[in-house]
Amino acid sequence: MNKICKLSAIALLASSTNLMAQTFSGPYVGVSGSIAGFGTDATKTSSDSTTNGTGNGPVGKITPLAALDLGYGIPVGSGTTIAVGATYTPMKAELDGKGTDTTRGQTHKFEIKDHYTIYVQPTFEINKDSAFFVKAFYAHADTSATNLTTAPGDLEGYGASTGLKVMLTKNAFVQVEAAYTKYDTLTATDRSIGGEGGVITRTYKAQDPELAEGRITVGYKF
Repeated sequence: MNKICKLSAIALLASSTNLMAQTFSGPYVGVSGSIAGFGTDATKTSSDSTTNGTGNGPVGKITPLAALDLGYGIPVGSGTTIAVGATYTPMKAELDGKGTDTTRGQTHKFEIKDHYTIYVQPTFEINKDSAFFVKAFYAHADTSATNLTTAPGDLEGYGASTGLKVMLTKNAFVQVEAAYTKYDTLTATDRSIGGEGGVITRTYKAQDPELAEGRITVGYKF
């Protein structure tokens, strides 16, 4: 009788562990909303110090963002799942600028669009309905600019986040997280003809752009 009880307890524990793993495994899709703060140390230098000189200073903006999330959770052990997925933000942000020399300064339009991330997310079950996770990801966005001799490259960087995931029903879930992304420095140049016929070269830099987000995702696990 004791052996039967012990075997029953072991089977129950194994079944419970297996159900926990199944809770957060499998394909899922989600829609997220976030409040994001973007900042960079922007600099501009000119070969003609009498017109534009050198300027610098922090540039920052706080804005709401929305994204799509698609992933797959893989059970790897007792109470642990590793999700692999991607997010896509269907945004388009535009910045306009003009040199301080109004007679010779060029007007520029800089555009960022189609931001996406590819991530790996280890998830650790707290109980059968909730879990703690950490995430590492690669981030990329397309860029374009007007009136530049040398345009900046695409926006690329790496980031991390951490948060909680809670199953509301067997399939529906909500996820809250805090995320941070650091991008590579962007550099661009333009050239124009000066008053005496000389060429003026201006160099623009966005030094190590950073993005901080507080994000909520509502999703469905299949």
